[in-house]
Amino acid sequence: MIFIMLFHQSAIYIGIKLTRLHVHSTIGSYVRIGRIPSGTVLIGLKKWLTSLNKEYSMKSILTILISVLTIGAFAQGQSGKQPASNSSAKSAPSGNCYSEWYSIFRERGAKPIPNGTHDIVITIRHGNYAECFMGKVDVFGGKISGKPQVQKVDGSYEEWDTRLSAYYFDSEGKIKNNAVLEIANGMSQELSGSEGEIVRAFFYQFLAEKPKANKKAPAPTSLIKN
Repeated sequence: MIFIMLFHQSAIYIGIKLTRLHVHSTIGSYVRIGRIPSGTVLIGLKKWLTSLNKEYSMKSILTILISVLTIGAFAQGQSGKQPASNSSAKSAPSGNCYSEWYSIFRERGAKPIPNGTHDIVITIRHGNYAECFMGKVDVFGGKISGKPQVQKVDGSYEEWDTRLSAYYFDSEGKIKNNAVLEIANGMSQELSGSEGEIVRAFFYQFLAEKPKANKKAPAPTSLIKN
């Protein structure tokens, strides 16, 4: 748009310049042949053309300046606007608590889990989305014994109501293979829920200590004294 306006203003300016030159040339010719005296009329016409040229120059400058400022303000306003959000798009989860817990246990490992009731972190995954809850469960012989309990916001515990897939149970409702209850590296086995979710427990109290970094040697001059 700005280029069209500049082109238009330039065309008008060139037209006035050509008109001014033509009038000067015509007046000069008429003076030379004696049809117009070189007196008051000629001076008046020259002043009028000069005034017209100056007036148009000032108007052109003001017009172009206002156009540039307007375009600049519009562009700045557009750049400051946030893109419209798609209300139908689902927002991505801010984080994946399961991935965080799994990564730290894989990196550091865990101590053997003794018999007893222990605090755990229960993770439930649906694809890339995960939820993590505090709970506790009984352990015996390196395996989960009994049903986990989930902690409520008031500190109390209730039996966990998530049902495991029927695949793990026999016709009498007992676990078919106790291997699915084994604890390895501070983590339970991954089990499928009845609604397709993936369940896993982390025994965070038995996470191995963070490996200590090796001490770097100083410069030779700080160790050698002679």
